[in-house]
Amino acid sequence: MKPKQFLKKLGLLFNQKHLEAEQRRQSLKAALKQLKEKHKALKAELEASSSEVERQQLAEKIGILETQRRKGIDKLRNPDD
Repeated sequence: MKPKQFLKKLGLLFNQKHLEAEQRRQSLKAALKQLKEKHKALKAELEASSSEVERQQLAEKIGILETQRRKGIDKLRNPDD
């Protein structure tokens, strides 16, 4: 195989991986945005809630969302880990 052909194939391979990584990154950003919106909605619902049992359940859901969002942000900042 000639060097130019080899480099061309090698470049396509790297571009494909880069393209797939960028697509994963964009989908992760979209998921994080949805989690943020849901977090805001639950916070507002928590403030409006008067029942202690309901407040506890909402606080638990908010804690779960915060953990998921934190993990997603870490993954977005450090994709190799």
